[in-house]
Amino acid sequence: MKQQTTDNTKLIRVAALLIIGVLTVYIMIEAQFILLPLVWAAFIALLILPLTEKLEQIKFPRWLSIITVLTIVTATLSVILYLLSIQVAGLLGDIPAVTDTVDAWITDLQHFLEVQVGISHELLTRQANNSVSQIINTGLTELRNSLFSVFRLLTVISVIPLYIFFLLYYRDAFYQGSLQLFINYHDQTRSLFNKIIKVAQQYLRGLMLVTLIVGILFYIVLTVLNIKYAFFFAILLAVFNLIPYIGVFISSLLVVLYSITTTDSMFYPIAILISLWLIQLLENNLITPYVVGSQVRINPLVALIAVFMGASIWDVSGMILFIPLVGVLKVVFDEFEGLKSYGIFLGKS
Repeated sequence: MKQQTTDNTKLIRVAALLIIGVLTVYIMIEAQFILLPLVWAAFIALLILPLTEKLEQIKFPRWLSIITVLTIVTATLSVILYLLSIQVAGLLGDIPAVTDTVDAWITDLQHFLEVQVGISHELLTRQANNSVSQIINTGLTELRNSLFSVFRLLTVISVIPLYIFFLLYYRDAFYQGSLQLFINYHDQTRSLFNKIIKVAQQYLRGLMLVTLIVGILFYIVLTVLNIKYAFFFAILLAVFNLIPYIGVFISSLLVVLYSITTTDSMFYPIAILISLWLIQLLENNLITPYVVGSQVRINPLVALIAVFMGASIWDVSGMILFIPLVGVLKVVFDEFEGLKSYGIFLGKS
C-alpha cells in the first residue's frame, strides 16, 4: 500500500511538472513581446552588475552608476554597428558581381543538362522563369511580413535599456520581496538565488569572452586570406557561434559561398573551411572549457533540444537564450531533493 502511494505521488509530481511546462511554453509564446526583452535585460543586467557595484563602492549614486555603464555599453555597440554598416554597404555593392557569377553557373548547368541529359534549353528557361517568379512572389510576401517584425524588433531593442535600469536600480527590492514571498523557505531561497546569480554571471561573462576571442581569431584568419569585409564576416561568425552546434555551420556556409563567387581559386574556400574548423576545434576543446569552465554542465542532447525549442519559441534569440535558461533550471532542480533526478537528466552536477 505504501509503495502504491509513493508511485502515485511520483506520478502526480511528473504530471504537475508536465502541466507547468506546457503552460510555461504557452505563456512564453503568447507573451513573447513582453518576456523576450525582459529576459535579455535580465541577462545583460547580471552581466554588468559587477561594474555598477564597483562604481557604487567608490561613492557613485546607484542611478549614475547604472547610466554610466549603460552609456559605455551603448557607445561600444554603436561604434561596432557603425563599422558594420560600412562593411555591409560595401558588401551590397558587390551583389551585382556575385549575381553575375551565379548566372554564369546557371548557364553552364543548363548547357550541361542540355548536352548530357537531353533537356531542352527552352524547358530549362521556362522552369527557371517560373522559379524566379515564385521566388519574387515569396520574397514580396516575406518582405511585407518582415516590416512588422522589424518594427517589433526596434520596439524590443528600445525597451531593453529601460528594463536593465529598473532591474538594477530596484534589485534590492526584488531580492527582498522574493525572500518574503517564500518566507517559510527563507534560507533555501537565499541560497538558490545566490547560486542562480553566480551561475548566470560566470556563464555569461565567459560566453562574452569566448565570443570576443573567437571573433578576433576569425578576423585574423579572414584578413590573412585576404577576404573582403573580414570584420563583418568575423562578427557574423562570432555571433552565430553563440548558437551551439549549428550556428557556426550556417555562418561558415555564407562565408564560403561568398569566397567562391568572388575569387578565381578554390584554395580560398578550402582554406576558410579548414581554418574555421580548426578554430572551432580549438574553441570547443580549449577556449570554452578554460574560459567558461563547467558552470553550465548541460547534456549535449538536452542542449541541442534547447536550441531547437528556443528557435521554435523565440526564433534566434531563443537559440541563444535557452542554454543559460536551462542552466538556471538545472540549478533550481539541484536545490530541491524531490527534483534532483530531473537535474541529473539535464546534465552532470
